[in-house]
Amino acid sequence: MPESLLPAVRELLDGVTNPAQYIGGEFNSVRKDLGSWGALAGRMVLCYPDTYEVGTSHNGLQILYQMLNDVPDLVAERCFTPWPDMADAMRAAGVPLFTLENHLPVTDFDVLGFTLQTELTYSNVLETIDLARIPLLARERSSGHPIIVAGGHGAHSPEVLAEFIDVFLPGDAEETLIPFLRFVAERRRADRPGGPMSREELLHDIARTFAYAYVPSMYTAAFDPDNGPFRGLTPRFADVPRIVKGASVFDFSSAPMATRPVVPHARSVQDRISIEIMRGCTRGCRFCQAGMITRPMRYRTVEDLVNAAEETWKNTGYDSITLTSLSSGDYPWIEQLLRAMSERFTPRKVSVSLPSLRVTGELSKLPALMHGVRKSGMTFAPEVATDRLRRIINKDIRNEDVRASAAAAYAEGWAQIKLYYMIGIPGEREEDLRAVVEFADELSKLRQKVTGQGPAAVNVTVSTFVPKAFVPFQWDGMMDRHVVREKQSWMRKLNRNRRVKLKFHDADQSFLEGILSRGDRRLAPGLIEAHRRGARFDAWSEHFELPRWLDAFDACGIDPDKYATRERARDEALPWDHLDIGPSRDYLWSEREKAREEIKTEYCVGKVCHVCGVPPSLCFAIKRDMGLLPTKQLPILSMDGSGVTRGVEGVATDAPRRLRSASPGPVRTARHAAGAAQAGAGATALAATPVASDDSSRETLIDRAPGATECV
Repeated sequence: MPESLLPAVRELLDGVTNPAQYIGGEFNSVRKDLGSWGALAGRMVLCYPDTYEVGTSHNGLQILYQMLNDVPDLVAERCFTPWPDMADAMRAAGVPLFTLENHLPVTDFDVLGFTLQTELTYSNVLETIDLARIPLLARERSSGHPIIVAGGHGAHSPEVLAEFIDVFLPGDAEETLIPFLRFVAERRRADRPGGPMSREELLHDIARTFAYAYVPSMYTAAFDPDNGPFRGLTPRFADVPRIVKGASVFDFSSAPMATRPVVPHARSVQDRISIEIMRGCTRGCRFCQAGMITRPMRYRTVEDLVNAAEETWKNTGYDSITLTSLSSGDYPWIEQLLRAMSERFTPRKVSVSLPSLRVTGELSKLPALMHGVRKSGMTFAPEVATDRLRRIINKDIRNEDVRASAAAAYAEGWAQIKLYYMIGIPGEREEDLRAVVEFADELSKLRQKVTGQGPAAVNVTVSTFVPKAFVPFQWDGMMDRHVVREKQSWMRKLNRNRRVKLKFHDADQSFLEGILSRGDRRLAPGLIEAHRRGARFDAWSEHFELPRWLDAFDACGIDPDKYATRERARDEALPWDHLDIGPSRDYLWSEREKAREEIKTEYCVGKVCHVCGVPPSLCFAIKRDMGLLPTKQLPILSMDGSGVTRGVEGVATDAPRRLRSASPGPVRTARHAAGAAQAGAGATALAATPVASDDSSRETLIDRAPGATECV
């Protein structure tokens, strides 16, 4: 039976910041009996590499925590990156990183899993591994160390952390993590005549068994001579796939929700219920990684959402509910959902909010539907303020829609507006920046016209555009940080309205984010050196120091501008080309060309399929099973290769009869058939994920590569 470190941890709490974050025992946390530890079939630590107050609020972590612990013979415990004062105390006292539930060393578990939501937490990944007394470099670990995995948005550009992470799991984890954990735990503990399985053997087994697992050590990276561009990855073994597929939960209604989230007893950034109403977005904003990698769009029903909110409220007592998605205004039953939520929760004085609403003409209806909730503020994400720049980024909104929505909000009692904008977008001009400040001023004064009261408080958050993987701007360089600071200063001087507050992302932090977001394995020495020099908590201004990073890069012979500000050629290999996620490379390049010509791409739902790389038959099947077709509001169109409308027959014929609840990425089987054949029979069999003994009884979604271009 493992031994708890709690007595040693208690000795360290006097004098550290927010000691409650290290003691565990929160409401809804799960503490499984240590007496049955040996009988557990799989043990995993879930880590958000930031502070407790940030990580404990992450809905994805809460979902996986409940999902794993609901399985009797599995256990998931949590850890976060200790604040520097606690980390220093742990090192001085010889106390390794521990979990919150049973205060066990992280090394007592089979798997340590990181969620990577921002590149500015990458230094914390190294800090966390080091505190756990696990070698930083994956190649230096033994079979006794946990397998270190990573998911989240960072797993879609994994090469920058390839030397530190054993396995990346890109895509949706809800139905992939349980079989993965069982697989790893079984092989780590298996009795074999020649002794335990080596780490190399285990990682090889993972790479050839799971279609959605990228194991960096199973690939050799190539680069041009003299520190030139990245040239691609080559599998080290014939049975390791050349292309790794992202996992997707297709039947989103069956995906688990965190209805018993851990209720922190220390400060957290989000003390409310969070309900994901749908996943995915096909609006096609050319800067948005989340919208590209989460295709196709998948939905939950109003009934399921209201019931989940009810259950979560009973299990937490929170007085605020947030309905989350990438574009909540595109949820097909948004008005019905808001009415149902209001009827259920307004009498209980529980507020309901929709963060970061996409701006459309229909949006002005929503404030009236939310009249019974607490009116703390209404949030919009226009991103840019001029029509020309909207055509470049493919943001199909109008200022008059924002104006009408704000007016409706003021009429219903809102007095504060929050806006999200970006600067540094390719093709940006001075008038685009001026328009942001002038429009914020106009919205503030609009409240006087609507209500006769004073100007509204308008808080404008202005981020710096950072090119990411799997977006049309992935080939573009980001704006030089010195130019960014000049633009920020100019916009501040331009603002004359005291009720308008401009808040800018730090230009130096954005620059580091730009370096890491498209990096490759050659950055690893720089990360190690920066960590050695004290880099940690880079998302926190009081701990971030860009000179420390620049000195570390310089000491390792790394030119950071080659990663951040350099434009890539079309034929240049990208460090994520081996991942089959979201739209195809050709589609993304065509969208980049359309951005240069200021040509918009229409929203595909109910219109024309743009052949982005996600099979139209899959989009059709999802909407069919949700009862979304056909209707007058959501017409079904299809076109052949010459653009002639064909009707719905081809889509229905090619769609699977029954939608499998989840499948590890067979979204472009046809396109990669040739590559899979070259990789050998072992790779082509991966789509079925032969892990569970009864997996063969489940119907696999087969992409039949329809001959025409169909659309929902």
